[in-house]
Amino acid sequence: METNSDYEFGYELQLVIPYAYYLYKNNLLKKTTSCLLTKELYYFSKNHEEKYKIRRAGLPSNVPNRVLHVKELNYEKYLPPPYKSIYKNSYFVYEKPLLIIHNKYNMEWDGKPINFINKETLNEIFKLLHNKYTIIYIRAKSNHIINDNSKIYDLKEYDLCDLYNIIDGNTLYEKTKEKYCINNFNHFQLLIHANCENFISVQGGSAIFASYFGGTNIIYAKKGGELICGSYDGHFKKMSNCNILHTNNYKNFIDLINKNFIK
Repeated sequence: METNSDYEFGYELQLVIPYAYYLYKNNLLKKTTSCLLTKELYYFSKNHEEKYKIRRAGLPSNVPNRVLHVKELNYEKYLPPPYKSIYKNSYFVYEKPLLIIHNKYNMEWDGKPINFINKETLNEIFKLLHNKYTIIYIRAKSNHIINDNSKIYDLKEYDLCDLYNIIDGNTLYEKTKEKYCINNFNHFQLLIHANCENFISVQGGSAIFASYFGGTNIIYAKKGGELICGSYDGHFKKMSNCNILHTNNYKNFIDLINKNFIK
């Protein structure tokens, strides 16, 4: 049996890859096909083709779960791969506990950015956490990911990284990719997430990706099907028994971060 996906990153992570891994564990997987930069996500596939150069909107047609926005999925043929144990490493180890913050600032549903951590809130988060954690901040550059026709805007937040000594994930990737033989940005993300228990993310693919690695993932989501169907309280937690917390309000977001990562 085969899987084939050029769909949005989040759809692939939650609907396609767990099915492919189920097939692999049951000796049924013959081939996987996906976009560029996905070999490490399908590490278990002996025959993986990186075929597509762009991601498109739509629903996967060759998997048991075709709809993401439900509270619970069909788990009969659903098995998320154990990325944390596979990619845990001695490269990204720091004196202070690691905390990864995902952000985005791009077109959503053909309109302006909605689900993002604004600069004022980001400043509060950095100020609150920078003394206790080694923080890696990730807002991926367009040349590090596969485009899905969603325009990326400039949040102009990197001066805050300098102010609070926050590690920019894009810069860290460029500095370490040759040293540690890191093949692409997704490979880099798998490595740093495998060494982390503390995540802050926003609605979309990054919230799904972070939920693969256990620990606690605090999600800011102002709009999205996840809120309507309650999937943050459902199948998100099945990815890795991750503690999922979410809010659509910046003040509550800070309160959740303070309660779970400080107090």
